[in-house]
Amino acid sequence: MKKIIKDIQKVQLAIGVICISIFFIAIVVQVFSRYTGFTVTWTGEVSTYSFIWSVFMGAGAMTYERKHFAFGSLGDKLTGRKKEMLNIFISLVVMVFSLAILYYGIIITMKFWNYTWIDIPNIKMGYTWLCVPILGATSIIYCIDHITEYCKNIKEGGVK
Repeated sequence: MKKIIKDIQKVQLAIGVICISIFFIAIVVQVFSRYTGFTVTWTGEVSTYSFIWSVFMGAGAMTYERKHFAFGSLGDKLTGRKKEMLNIFISLVVMVFSLAILYYGIIITMKFWNYTWIDIPNIKMGYTWLCVPILGATSIIYCIDHITEYCKNIKEGGVK
């Protein structure tokens, strides 16, 4: 199961890198087109929506790496069972937030599914919003994995 979760994170990170690359290329095309006087209308939407995807995919990947909300100073003072209990609490808070992201992400994706981009009307807005429920679902998976690990550490009496 750990390998599957790690693979999901790798795919999510790869999508984020691809999207930030698309963002960069669209911005370069937009800047170049302004200097040449050639109008390229699609770069604004492509750069905006690819940046949104890169941020949401990166947020999910960082949840896997535990680089999210935490009580750093408190966690540094705790050891053993207390530290693992704090980690479980933090993961539960992140998971509740992720459940809300998943729920409302599904609603917004369904609501805007048939809307289209302005400059590229062949692309539906639903694909743009799909990154929100993906973030919610993957973050929940990562939190469950973390909580399982923390509980295992408590049971075994050790802290990683």
